[in-house]
Amino acid sequence: MLRLVMLGVFLVASSPVASFAEEVKLGYVDLQRALNETEDGRKAKANLKKVFDQKQKELDEQQEELKKAVEDLDKKRTLMPPDKVREKEAELQGRMHKVQQTYLRHQQDLSAKEQEATGKIFERMNRIIFKIAQADNFTMILDKTQSAVLYAKPHLDLTNELIRRYNSGDGADKAGGPTAAAPAAPAKPPAAPKK
Repeated sequence: MLRLVMLGVFLVASSPVASFAEEVKLGYVDLQRALNETEDGRKAKANLKKVFDQKQKELDEQQEELKKAVEDLDKKRTLMPPDKVREKEAELQGRMHKVQQTYLRHQQDLSAKEQEATGKIFERMNRIIFKIAQADNFTMILDKTQSAVLYAKPHLDLTNELIRRYNSGDGADKAGGPTAAAPAAPAKPPAAPKK
């Protein structure tokens, strides 16, 4: 009888441990690659590239005008009185400041447009990732680019499945899902005028 009681106590004491022992199943996705390889991501990237190119052209024109003005001053510097040279240099510094402000404004604008464009795409991807995790009983799915995954076995990479499901329409809202833009490279900063 004592053996039965001891066996019962042992089984009761060990059962919570067994119920908490869950198989850990991990996976990862490369969200940046998925963004670049989905149809919406490619369309978004093309749209943002157009905006970027337009802003870069404007910035390049302003920089070229400033460069010509600096070269013109350098040519005429010895022929001008010192106070006029200082006045012209101050004017060029002011113009340089305006070009830098334009650059910063373009950067902020592009960043806002990128977030607006990719936000809906990433929301939809998260819905798909949640479905994959639920269906395949994943404990955790990491973003390869954000979580510093240094090594993982290739079979744990769910990126292709995410892209396939996204492009097939999975996770889309009733309106048909996002058709927004992806990240673009930042505009090049203005060069400082030569003195």
